Amino acid sequence: MFDITRAYGLTFLFPAADSAVGACLREYGEFARCEADLIGAYLTEFAVPGTFIDVGANLGAICLPVAKARPEWRIMAFEAHRGMAGVLAANALNNDLLNVEYNHAAVGGEAGIARFPAISLAENVNFGGMSMTLESRTATEPVRMCRLDDVAPTDTRFIKVDVEGFEPEVLRGASALLARQEVVWLLEAKRQDMALAQSVMQVLKDARYRIFLFFAPFVGGVSSKSGSRLAELKGDFNFLALPPGVPNIWNLPELDALDTPWPTNIEAYAYLAAYGFKF
Repeated sequence: MFDITRAYGLTFLFPAADSAVGACLREYGEFARCEADLIGAYLTEFAVPGTFIDVGANLGAICLPVAKARPEWRIMAFEAHRGMAGVLAANALNNDLLNVEYNHAAVGGEAGIARFPAISLAENVNFGGMSMTLESRTATEPVRMCRLDDVAPTDTRFIKVDVEGFEPEVLRGASALLARQEVVWLLEAKRQDMALAQSVMQVLKDARYRIFLFFAPFVGGVSSKSGSRLAELKGDFNFLALPPGVPNIWNLPELDALDTPWPTNIEAYAYLAAYGFKF
């Protein structure tokens, strides 16, 4: 049922049939490396260490490399799937990452008990694609739900959210955090559902955040394992929301108007040159 591999100098346990994150770590030795690097770069920008929160942490492919590179930071990781939360905990402990706090919990707009897909770790699926928004015919089980306003420490400086369409609910439970204008946010934004993405961006713009587009390829132009690479460019579109006074350190393309077409050519994302992509 499980496989194990090395990536980023860490050991990762993962479901052997995982078709996305685990498969990339096994075959290419990385998954969205530039995303972890971007987060780490912003943590370095802050004068003193604080807390980084990963909502939808999966098996830890993003938060654990950050935890290793920034041991002085507190890492709070939330994963709603019971089995994957266990894998996340095992990966943090097996790598002696004692600055990681792993939580089997969903994050949303209300505190209480919710339902989350109860998919077996033996299934051949993309475990990163599981969501509170999956169709009701999917078998579910209870999970604790919390609000970011209730659990985020006062020194929270960066929050990454990857919850497959549940982002509006996560922000609904974070109104106090948004009002503080002290947190950098990185959220997934699916181009297949522009209305949803724009509604999330609007919440942040209303809170006086600036919006920048960030494309995170699953694998670099040349991966860390034997120079192999994906046959086609695959990755996730995200957006970075910066509060007033926080610089755009990677020169990401800014989205001034929400109806502006998103650039899809890699030349628009100059930072990808550092990851083996040729323009």
